Formats: sequence, C-alpha cells, structure tokens
Amino acid sequence: MFRSLLFSAAGLLLTACGGERVNDPVTVTQSSLNKALQELTDNSIIPAVNDFASQSAALTNQAEAFCSAPDAAGLTVVQQQWRTLADSWYRLLPLNFGPADDDLVFPPYIYIDSLRQRGNNYSATVRSEINTLLGNSTELNSSYFDNRNFQYVGLLALEISVFERAADASKNATDIVAEYQAQPRKCGILTGLSNALQVKADYIRNGWTQSHKATGKPYRGLFLSNQLDDGTPALTQLLTSAQEFLDYLQQRNVATVAAQSSGYSWPLMATAIDSIEEILQGNSASTLSLFSLMSAAGYDAAVSAVRSNIAAARDNISNQDALLFKSSAAQLDGNFKREIPDGLEVDLGINFTDGD
Repeated sequence: MFRSLLFSAAGLLLTACGGERVNDPVTVTQSSLNKALQELTDNSIIPAVNDFASQSAALTNQAEAFCSAPDAAGLTVVQQQWRTLADSWYRLLPLNFGPADDDLVFPPYIYIDSLRQRGNNYSATVRSEINTLLGNSTELNSSYFDNRNFQYVGLLALEISVFERAADASKNATDIVAEYQAQPRKCGILTGLSNALQVKADYIRNGWTQSHKATGKPYRGLFLSNQLDDGTPALTQLLTSAQEFLDYLQQRNVATVAAQSSGYSWPLMATAIDSIEEILQGNSASTLSLFSLMSAAGYDAAVSAVRSNIAAARDNISNQDALLFKSSAAQLDGNFKREIPDGLEVDLGINFTDGD
C-alpha cells in the first residue's frame, strides 16, 4: 500500500523556534506547541484510544451474552454497542497514525475499517463470506479470524452480521434473531469477528500506552519527544493525519458509503467533525490549544474561518446533505493545508493528494 502523502526530505520541519513573522504580535514557541500537544495527547488522544479498546471489549462481551440465548432484546443491545463502538472509532480515525498505522503493507487500521484504505465497499464480499461460512464446516476458531484478509473482518463484517440476515440481507430484527436461533454458526461468526477486532483495538491501546513495536516505549512518549519512526515532527504528523482524513471523507463519499446496513453514517460523520474540532480546540481539560496559539499569533481570522467551516459541516450533517458535506470537508481539508500550518508556523513540506 502506498502512502498518498509524500514527505519531502527538506520539509517535515517545525519552524516554530522563536523567530518572529511580520505583523505577528506573539510568537508561537516550541515550548507552547509542546504544551498544547501534551495536553491534546493526554486529554483527547489517549482517552480515545482507551475508549475504543473498552468499547471493543464490551461488544465481545455482549455478543457472547446474546449468543448464549439469542432474542430480540439481546440483538438490540448488540446493535447499539456496534453503534457505540463505531462512534468510538470515528473519534479516533482522524488520528490514524502511530500504532494504528505502523505497517507499510498491512497496517492494523485496515483490519478495523476496510473502507479507510482505498474507499472500496466490501459489503457484497462480506455477505458472500458469511453465507459461505454458514454453509460449510470450517472451524470458526480465533486462528481462523486472526488470519483472514482485512476485507473479511472489522467493523463492516460485524455490522452486516448484526444488522442483516445472511440469507437475504433482511434488516428486520425478527428475521435476524431467527437466523441466529436456527444457525448456531452465525454466533460463531459474530463472536469470532468481535474477538478479532478486540485484538486490534488492544494492540493500538498497548502501543500508545505501553510499548510501540520493538521500541519497548509507549508511543505517547515517542510522539511527544519527536522520536517517530520516520523522523516526522509530532505536530506535522498530527496535522497531516487530520488532513488525510478530511480528504478521505470527500474523495470517497464516506457519508453515503459507510454504515449503510445500520443506517448510522450521519452520526459517525458528526463524531468525526467533533474529533477534528477537538484536535484544534481541545476540551474542557485543556489550558492551551492549537486554536489559542493561532489567535495569540494574530491569526484570529483564520481561526474564525475554520470554526465557520466546522459549523457548516455540522449544518450539512444535520440536513443529511451529502453534497454540501463533501464541500465542507474539502474546505476543512484546505484549512489543514494552509491556514492552520501558517498560524502555527509549521512547514509541512508535503505534496497533498488523495488522503487515504
């Protein structure tokens, strides 16, 4: 898999070393940037990573409880937990770097969200796979699911398992429950998929908080000390990750492709925009944010423009207007290429193309 953002050798440098720019009343310093990144990491990124792992474990537990005696009430619980888990993922997805993306060929995130790689909708492939498994005698153990190709596992496969009857893709709850009652292998598929996703979620959490790959150090510390694998400065990594995601939203029409079986795409878009705003604004625990640094450096107009585009995105989500939402994502994508790096004195040194 090729990365679509190519980092130039001369770029990737933070230029916030104390030098002033013309008309800047306040200089953005390395110290202030470090403080903002530390707060963002501890107040937003780590909690998002932990929550995704926790929600994945909750889905595993609820799937097992449902499968012990499949009924309508249990299905409702599992379906709601899938929505909660998907929300948790879309909170984290704009921060798709580090342990989630630490392999050039098979990064963990594609086993969670196959759509994120190239925008391919594998729903038909997943349906065919589930029907095949229901009709054969393949042992549905952890080894089987851990070794499946990325398009057969993850959130999409789980969504189709709990929101559709395999026989005909019926979304009627009575039909779905009846299939689980009549075909115990459907439960083997559900619990196998949920356990496999939990393995990936735990890997991401452990990488951030315990040990990243072979370093023996948590990615949190590597990120905040600018010791990333490819030498990318932390702030550059953060901003380009958000930009990649926004480009992906518009280029791949995610609002009309993702979460179709569950009918949950628009809430996920809202969660994603909330995450983008939190990257810039911080949350209630923040004392310093990227927005506040931009304003201090005299970039109030740029901050206002970004806030306006975020508000427009929320309006378009509320109206479920896919075309205008795509336009809003494009506007925010542009903000992460220009106004935000300018306001933070960051030279991204990147050729911006398709962001997935």
